[in-house]
Amino acid sequence: MPEPTTSAATGYAVAVGTVTLTGSFLGLQYDLLLAGIFGGCVALSFTRQTPLLRMAIMLITSALAAAYGGPVAMAWAAQSSYFEWTAKIPEQMRLFSAFAIGVSTQTLGPYAIQWARAKFGGVNPQSGAPQ
Repeated sequence: MPEPTTSAATGYAVAVGTVTLTGSFLGLQYDLLLAGIFGGCVALSFTRQTPLLRMAIMLITSALAAAYGGPVAMAWAAQSSYFEWTAKIPEQMRLFSAFAIGVSTQTLGPYAIQWARAKFGGVNPQSGAPQ
């Protein structure tokens, strides 16, 4: 069995390469993709043994969600009456929002999917039967 750090490094390398290629095709900003990957790495540091494929998928989804959601979160924060001060530091808040989305994607994503299934119908997550 390979050492855990070896498989983790392989997972990171696969994810970074995939995200770089995907970002160039989709026209996403590389700094937001990297902030999302770093957020995904932080989220992975709190998980137990994770298979290599799942690790790569977690990092890729964190990066893509951060690249798409980062600018939206920054625009919302700048327009909000509670977060007016964010308009003074747009670059830092853009990267921070991408990082925060990258960290929270793997924890909030499954909850959002469960909520949507319960609200709009679909398959019951406990039994697997249609509702």
